[in-house]
Formats: sequence, C-alpha cells, structure tokens
Amino acid sequence: MKSLLLACAATLALLGAPALAQPFPEPQPYPMPPATPAPKDIPYPGGTLRISVDATDLDRRILQVRETIPLAGGGQQIILFPQWAPGGHSPRNSLEKVAGLVMRADGQPVEWVRDPVDVFAFHVDAPAGARTLELSYQIVTPTASDQGRVVMTPEMMNLQWLAVAMYPAGYYTRRVQIEPEVKLPAGWAFGTALEAAGPSRDGVTRFKPVPFDVLVDSPMFAGRYFRQVDLDPGAAVPVRLDIFADRPEQLEAATAEELEKHRELVRQAYKLYGSHHYDHYDFLFALSDRMSGIGLEHHRSSEDGTSGAYFLDWSTSEAERDLLPHEYTHSWNGKFRRPADLWTPNLNVPMRDSLLWVYEGQTQYWGFVLGGRSGLLTKQEALDALAATAATYAYRVGRNWRSVEDTTNDPIINNRRPRPART
Repeated sequence: MKSLLLACAATLALLGAPALAQPFPEPQPYPMPPATPAPKDIPYPGGTLRISVDATDLDRRILQVRETIPLAGGGQQIILFPQWAPGGHSPRNSLEKVAGLVMRADGQPVEWVRDPVDVFAFHVDAPAGARTLELSYQIVTPTASDQGRVVMTPEMMNLQWLAVAMYPAGYYTRRVQIEPEVKLPAGWAFGTALEAAGPSRDGVTRFKPVPFDVLVDSPMFAGRYFRQVDLDPGAAVPVRLDIFADRPEQLEAATAEELEKHRELVRQAYKLYGSHHYDHYDFLFALSDRMSGIGLEHHRSSEDGTSGAYFLDWSTSEAERDLLPHEYTHSWNGKFRRPADLWTPNLNVPMRDSLLWVYEGQTQYWGFVLGGRSGLLTKQEALDALAATAATYAYRVGRNWRSVEDTTNDPIINNRRPRPART
C-alpha cells in the first residue's frame, strides 16, 4: 500500500510539473457551424413541392406525412422545419413531435444530420444529378392536454400545415410553391381556405398549388359531425361558418336567431372596415370538450375552438362569444395590414413584436365592439368587457417597472404560459 501511495504521489508530481513551468492556455470557444443561408426573394428553382398527409390513424393520433422536394441539382441541401409561429409571435412550433424522419434521393436512402445549433435545420448531401428529395415522417400529436394542444380526437381534427410541412432553406416562402393533399377518415367533411383541385377520391383530397406561406396560412378543420352556414347569402365573396362538433345535437342546437347574429357580424365588419380583401372567408369553428380550444387568425380563415355548449347553452356562453369577432378582425388588423418587423421572409427568421400592442390590443378592442354591434354580446356585456380590461391594467403592479413596449415581447419571453405573479 505504501509503495502504491508513493507511486501515485510521483505521478501527480509529474503531471503537475509542466503546469508550474508552462501554464495551460485558457479555454477558447469551439468554432460555430456555418449559418443557415439567409432567404432570397427569388423563385425556388427546383419546382413545386408536394406534401401528402394521412390523418386516418385516430386510435394513435399520428399523422403520416410524405413530402417531395424537387431539386435543381445534387449536393448539400438544407431543409427547414418552421420555427416561428405566425399569430403566436414566438418560436414555439412543435419540432419535438416530428418522429421517424427518413430521407431518400430519387428513391435511395440518404443520411441526414441535424444542425447542432439551428436544430430546426436538417442537412443532407444529395447525390450528383439527384432530381427529388423524398421525406417521410410522423407527427405524433398529443393524446392529453399535458403533452400539448390536443388536435385529433375520434370526432374531429385540426390540421395546421405549420406543424407538418418542411421547406428548402435559402428562399422566401412566398417563392416556394407547394401542392398539398390530405386523406381523411371515411365520412368526414372538412373546411379550409385552400381550393380543392377536384373531387375527393377514397378520402383523399388534392388542393391547388399555393405558395408555402399561403399553405401555412390555410389550416384545415375536419370531422365526423359538420354543418356549414352561409353568413353572407348571395354575396360574390362567400363567408362561411364551418361548424364541427363532438355530437350532432351540438350542431342542431343553433337557432335561426343565434345564426343571424353571426351573419350580422359580417355585415357590421363591412360597415366598420369599409372593404374586404379576401376572395372568400371561412370561420373554422370547433365545438368540443375533447379537442383543445384555439383562437388563431389567418387571412382567409380563422381557427376557432370553444366548448361544446356554445349553442347548447347560449345564455351562459357570453364569455366565448367574442372569439369570432376577435379573430375575424385580425384578417384586417394583423394579416391584411401587418407590423413591418413582424413580417418575415420565411418561418425561421425571428419575428419582432414592436407593434404587437396594435396587432392584438386594437383587435381585442374592435372585437368587443363588433361583438356588441352584431348582438353576439349585449351592449352591456361589451362595455363590461372593455371596463374589465381597463381595470386589469390599471391595477397590474408590473406597470410600475415594466414599460408597455417591453410587454410586446411577452410571447417570446414567456410563450404565453401562466406566470406565478401578475406582472
């Protein structure tokens, strides 16, 4: 034992001797990988992308995705999964739900590597002369709310292209064309701002090609129990209320008087804003206690999800009835006219929220006004809602130290999660 201790001491002395004579250099940063190329405002040279989503696996709530990206030539390719969520104003897209990614070039498997810094970017070296890059993967959607927002149930589905589609780096998304198709369970209907390229066959509907940014701005609701209501009868520009429900009686409960208030919403919006910029508009409206709720704006549609009692118990649903006016207003305030630094050339360039107080704050105000003018809210309910908002901010202690300008960054700082204190 004594000889072992002596040997260890001698070894430590030898190891320490050079340090005394010549100190080791201080650590230096490891070189960063090359940055993902900035997007250019030029057409994607490969041609039209195609994406196919199979949404029939309701038991496991898994979306099967196949995407084909035509190539202008072989060599190093960078494929992006969207990171920044329009309407969410933050880098919150669900990359963690992508599973089983396999890439093939002209049908032959090729290896991909995730960027070690920009983790939403995938690098793949396509063989010389390769004409297509085929991607196959699954989107494992939440089966419970503690895993994220539930978007598939046995009765309905909310398909957001933002959460399933990828695109090539280096181009504005408006310069990348893509042709989508969706396979739905038998007997399901759907609503979307996309235009079908023809009738559905075997549950598969193919849509006309659109720029990638338009695809992301055109989600789909689909379901077993569906009712479509014309909100502007006889108009050259259709406005539709596409209602999906857990049960048929939730659809049938809507009275003629209640539906007329939704038609009045459209009439009052046209009187207020003086014009409309879309060629058609669809309220994608889910009445469900199983699929998670939502309120998300788009140019020609909105994703609106609330409880199944919306029509069943109209007298107590006033707290939910400002949802449609709010998201509809966003089509003008936020989509048709958008803050300059919130617009980005693709979905992986950071968004900035300096005018979010206009984007969201003004929309909330006019949403209450339209709710009252249309009859979705009574005049007193609309006034009470505005008063409650004013009172909330009048007594919120965070205003003593935090500027209103800084609160515009809350979606990025806090990602709209509950906070332990009201600041």
